[in-house]
Amino acid sequence: GGAAAGGIWIGVVGALRHYRAVNETISSLLMAYIAIALMNHLVEGPLRDPASLNKPSTQPLADIYRIGNIPGMEVHWGLVVGILACVLSWLLIEKTRWGFAARIAGGNVRAAQVQGLAVGPLIVGFTALAGGFAGLAGMLEVAAVQGSANGSLAAGYGYTGILVAFLARHNPLAIIPVAILLGGIDASGGLIQRRMDLPDATVLVLQGMLFIVVLFSETFYGRLKLFNPDLWQRPHFLKGNV
Repeated sequence: GGAAAGGIWIGVVGALRHYRAVNETISSLLMAYIAIALMNHLVEGPLRDPASLNKPSTQPLADIYRIGNIPGMEVHWGLVVGILACVLSWLLIEKTRWGFAARIAGGNVRAAQVQGLAVGPLIVGFTALAGGFAGLAGMLEVAAVQGSANGSLAAGYGYTGILVAFLARHNPLAIIPVAILLGGIDASGGLIQRRMDLPDATVLVLQGMLFIVVLFSETFYGRLKLFNPDLWQRPHFLKGNV
């Protein structure tokens, strides 16, 4: 249900991108604000549990719908689901004709149209698929962590997701280690703040430093001799010996 709702909601972003040339980053952020406002209205109004006095939330999920932890670990099954989603995404993008067509359309829409590809369905379909994964993540957050829908679900995960996608360079397999790294930084933030008496913004500073380092490496990649791929080609090492 969560995946279907996310796919339908974000599929609107793909339709706006193709039929009205609306930037997908801007439209997805605006759609997120609408979704947050709608969720807060439902949680604080029609779906609110009368027993939730201090923190508005829906009624707790029944145990049959809860997702437990992996046996012997303090991590729930959402980790496995997330890894499988990344692997399936990579297979779809790299090993199928739909993924090949999507990569062409993503790189140059005009070239894709010249090749006769159905750009519109590709954009809407893959955007809806991405929204489905986001909805799946939200469902896991409710079923495995929160136990009910509440205002804390809108905790800025979308911005972290943008950072993860950028650091992974849009590679679904690279998302796995990058997400674990950023998740570790976020989870350890409270411990670092307590033990080292640091401010609340410490986690944001660490994430920002990581982001800056990646930007720095991309800026200087190929400009410095150390990062120049031509330097490591065999003929360059043989010139002095010929």
